[in-house]
Amino acid sequence: MTRDHWIAAGFDALDHDGDAGISAERLARRLNVTRGSFYHHFRSRNDFVHALLAAWEADYADRMLAHAAAGRSLEEVLERYLAIAAEKQPGRETAIRAWARHDPLVAAYQQRVDQTRLTFAINACRTRTDASVDADLVGRLAHLCLIGGQESGDRMQPSAFARRVQDALTLLGKSPFLHRA
Repeated sequence: MTRDHWIAAGFDALDHDGDAGISAERLARRLNVTRGSFYHHFRSRNDFVHALLAAWEADYADRMLAHAAAGRSLEEVLERYLAIAAEKQPGRETAIRAWARHDPLVAAYQQRVDQTRLTFAINACRTRTDASVDADLVGRLAHLCLIGGQESGDRMQPSAFARRVQDALTLLGKSPFLHRA
C-alpha cells in the first residue's frame, strides 16, 4: 500500500461519497486495510487532505492548462480549456466546491485553482486577440462557463460546449443592449 493508493482511494471516495468519505477509517475500509497503514503514510487527516488536494491541483490546473495552452488558435485553446469541465471528473470538481464551502483548507485550494484557471483564460485571450476585444471579459466568461458546465451537469462534447460559448459571445457582441448608455 502506497501513498498513491490512499490518494486514489480518496478521489474514489470523494467522487462517490463527497467529503464525508474522507476519513482514515472509511478509506481503510474501502481499501480493506487497517487504519495504521493510513497513519504510516500521513501524519493526520489534514496531512492527507493536503496531499489529496495537491494532487488534484496538479492534475486539474497545471496539467490541464498546459494541455489547453498547446492549442493553435484562441478557439482551440478555449475549447481545450472548457474540456476540463466535460472530461475530467466534473463530479469531483462539484464535490470539492461543496467541501470548500465549509472547510477553509479546501477553500484555499479551490480559490487558488480558480485563480490559476482564470488568469490562464484571461492571458490566453489577451495574447491571441486584438485590442478591439475585451480579453478580460472573454476570459472571465470562459472561466465562468467552465464552472457552470461542471455545476450544471452539462456533459456535452467539449467542442460542442465551446461552440455554444462562441455562439453566445457572437450574439452578445451583436446585442444592441451592450451599446446603450
